[in-house]
Amino acid sequence: MLEKIEIFTKLEITEQGKVLLRKTTRVIEDGNILSENHHREMRYPNDDITDLPQNLQDTINAYWTQDVKDAWAEFQQQSSANID
Repeated sequence: MLEKIEIFTKLEITEQGKVLLRKTTRVIEDGNILSENHHREMRYPNDDITDLPQNLQDTINAYWTQDVKDAWAEFQQQSSANID
């Protein structure tokens, strides 16, 4: 019987508060992994993360304090000011 499993296998948080996620998709037959693919995505302190599993939300929200969110907003403002 073939089975497809999608799980998050890596979470990194950068100094600026960006969250790097790696989702792994595995195709399994009779307990043996037939294939494995990775998809990476990035989330920022102003992003909605309610689509992520609760354990990831809890970890990210523990880091995304109001200070981190404010620093991210300030960084965004400075970056856009440098473009103008």
